[in-house]
Amino acid sequence: MLLLMLASTAHADDEPMEARGEVIVIEGKAPPATPPKATNFKKRATPPYSDRAVLSDAWTRAWLLLSIDEKGHVDGIKFLRKPGWDLEKIATSEAFKLTFDPALDDRKRPMRSQIIWEMEWPSAWWLSTFVGTRGTAVPIVDFPPRRLDSHVPCRGSGPLHLGSVHPVYKDCSKPDLSKIKTESWITRP
Repeated sequence: MLLLMLASTAHADDEPMEARGEVIVIEGKAPPATPPKATNFKKRATPPYSDRAVLSDAWTRAWLLLSIDEKGHVDGIKFLRKPGWDLEKIATSEAFKLTFDPALDDRKRPMRSQIIWEMEWPSAWWLSTFVGTRGTAVPIVDFPPRRLDSHVPCRGSGPLHLGSVHPVYKDCSKPDLSKIKTESWITRP
């Protein structure tokens, strides 16, 4: 917290007049001049699956708030949306494996930072069928560029094609930002 006190003295007809001081309290820190950048994140890979996610043909995602220290290591996480399907342990483990070029302040000094991070587990069947492996993320195709799954409906958007062998909805959820204040930090084991 930064406390700034402003006070002034006014002069009228060479007579000093005292003006009341004003106190301004500023909370928080300035955002980093340079945000953190992931160094070991493989954009084209999916995180490991749980047996339950594979057997249920789940399509889900996790949203996390990552706390990154001055060395670029993740030292804490908060779930802003849990993935379900027994994937929380996997998401936690994968988040703590991430490393970053740390955020830099306006003087180019490393500083602590926080970022929102997404992890997605597409349907294992869908990936195997349309991409060829479930270890690869949904690819970008065509021109103009689009995700290969752009035709798959989002969960809750309407009826499935129940005549399909594997009717599936994808998870198009967003992070629940209200959980930033309410969720507890999970620290590095």
